Amino acid sequence: MSTWDTEVFSAEANVDFLDDLAELETEEIVDAVRDAVLLASSDTATQEEIDNGRAAATIAAIWAGAPFSAGEVADSYEFIRGGVADVDEQLATAASALLEDVGDDTDTDADTEQFIEALS
Repeated sequence: MSTWDTEVFSAEANVDFLDDLAELETEEIVDAVRDAVLLASSDTATQEEIDNGRAAATIAAIWAGAPFSAGEVADSYEFIRGGVADVDEQLATAASALLEDVGDDTDTDADTEQFIEALS
């Protein structure tokens, strides 16, 4: 299994993002994940917003059925594993685009393919 999810969820900016999500109600979590993905897709996104968007895109992929290896993180943040939302086409498309750009924008060897496939 890929370690992309472990890597993205352990980034400092994303730990704070996950903590913030954990304080929200289910409906608000879904909205916050969608907003983070869409914001990260904008031309004016900061690096932190891009990092948060990639974490949100990974969450959406897990909700869409992607396997994940970050079990400890998923146990800490039940909304990740809980599949709290159906992933609609707009969210899936934006999340896929963010994950496809990971290799281009980072020095990581992380494999995001299984997450992209789940969003297809």
